[in-house]
Amino acid sequence: MKKYFDRPHKEIFPKEKILVLRSIAINKIKSNLLPNKKIIKIILIGSSVKNNFGKYAPPGFRGSLFSDFDFIVFVEEDYKIPKWLDKEPAGKPFPDAKLNLAYRNKNFVEDKYDIEVFFIRKSNMAYPKIQKLGELAGIPMTPTTTHEHLVIYSKE
Repeated sequence: MKKYFDRPHKEIFPKEKILVLRSIAINKIKSNLLPNKKIIKIILIGSSVKNNFGKYAPPGFRGSLFSDFDFIVFVEEDYKIPKWLDKEPAGKPFPDAKLNLAYRNKNFVEDKYDIEVFFIRKSNMAYPKIQKLGELAGIPMTPTTTHEHLVIYSKE
């Protein structure tokens, strides 16, 4: 039985193409978010890090025929989320709705590939319950995380 969240088959891009697209996404997100003293760290997770980024069979997944770039941005309490990002109602790893700061920008890379940006406020970064829930959702939240990721910016 097919579930509503099952992903269709995905044709994986060659690693060289993934690396080029990943570099474009990283440079573009950095130029759009930085410099900003209220950003603590930016990491990239997901298919572009695991080298299984590609094109989905129609009808696609979450409104796109392509994988997206998944950024996690750790921010100070008073950080204002940019208006060029749209709230993503599907991004819900935490039980408390005010913690689910998932946003999307459609066609951000080469007018074709979406980005999802999940913001985590500083007060939640060190909270053990939030760390555990984040880790269960695939978000690297601890120094001992086993989730593949790339740190693309760190204030420290």
